[in-house]
Amino acid sequence: MTTPRRRRYLRAQLAWLLAAALGLAALGAFSLGAYVLLAVLGSVVLDEVLTPVAAEPRWRPRWLLPAGLLAAALVVVLRTLELLSLGLSPGALAAPGVVP
Repeated sequence: MTTPRRRRYLRAQLAWLLAAALGLAALGAFSLGAYVLLAVLGSVVLDEVLTPVAAEPRWRPRWLLPAGLLAAALVVVLRTLELLSLGLSPGALAAPGVVP
């Protein structure tokens, strides 16, 4: 049987994930990388907001947050490598006509 606190956390997490997916789709910017980053960000924020200060929930696995942060870091690294392979450097992002 689930507790009210657990149900509140799961409802908030599902609402965040749905809002993130709909928001990215509405902006035309949906990608798996952006969604993972928003999902991890939402999970961290919800953990901080909904978890009592002196309690560590037994139902939340200890590996969940580090795994999410690792996935977010992987997305950032892959995106950075993608930008570097396209030849985009900080100097290439300058305004047209400006020589760095």
